[in-house]
Amino acid sequence: MMNPARPGVLPAFAQTLRRRVSTAWRAREESRFQPHLRFDPEAPAMVLSPHLDDAVLDCWSLLSSDRELTVVNLFAGVPAPGHRGVWEAALGVSDSAERARMRIAEDARALACAGRQALNLGVLDAQYRQAPAALGLADLDGALAAAAPSASRVYAPAGIGAHGDHLLARRYARMLLAAGMPVTLYAELPYCIFHGWPAWVDGREPEPSRDIDAYWLSFLERVPEMPALRSATVERLPPALASAKLEAIRCYRTSLNDGVIRLLSEPEIHRYEVHWELLEQARGSVTLSP
Repeated sequence: MMNPARPGVLPAFAQTLRRRVSTAWRAREESRFQPHLRFDPEAPAMVLSPHLDDAVLDCWSLLSSDRELTVVNLFAGVPAPGHRGVWEAALGVSDSAERARMRIAEDARALACAGRQALNLGVLDAQYRQAPAALGLADLDGALAAAAPSASRVYAPAGIGAHGDHLLARRYARMLLAAGMPVTLYAELPYCIFHGWPAWVDGREPEPSRDIDAYWLSFLERVPEMPALRSATVERLPPALASAKLEAIRCYRTSLNDGVIRLLSEPEIHRYEVHWELLEQARGSVTLSP
């Protein structure tokens, strides 16, 4: 019988046990994992966009460059029709399948603003998967390598905000790094600016009572391949590029809610992008991400 004076002991123990089991499972998975995506210095760089907006929000400086790029939307599968959640109801959409198709179309329009197209993998994003955590590295790698077998560098989400799909993409990118693929992480809007940009990004006077570095590091501390936080490459888009990026952002009427679009419409928000090149480490020294 549970001690009524300690009602939270059993749930806390269960949570700890689940975390330990999950960590052990991931350790086994990573020790056995060999990616099929190949490093080829002559291949295009690859932007891994977890969802149908991340590449535009966070890598516009790349998309608008002359670099040869392969843009891949990792979790772009269309779910089975029939489910109608809050998002669908608010948008007046019949079901999640229709909304997914709308998101794919609006992402194509947004990328076209930079003259780009994306490869859309048929993997469902976390909100549509019955067991979100059950998707493994091999599943993601198999779908990706079948669509684009090689890359000269991979750009992947940093995991700021701890969205499960972003964390899986980051973990996959870290495994690619351990196999010899150069990897760059990018900070994700809107999660990375929930406390504003750090002063070393936007050049504003630092606020003594605010430590945005601590917020970012809370998501990055278990990525041992990370360089020093402030060693990042900070892209400050000139007005013309920032304006083009804003035009693309406004395509995402079914991916982003109105409040987020208003937030991202601020020039001092969308004109900055932050990237880190990961440092190579020996495969055995990789520390698990959450």
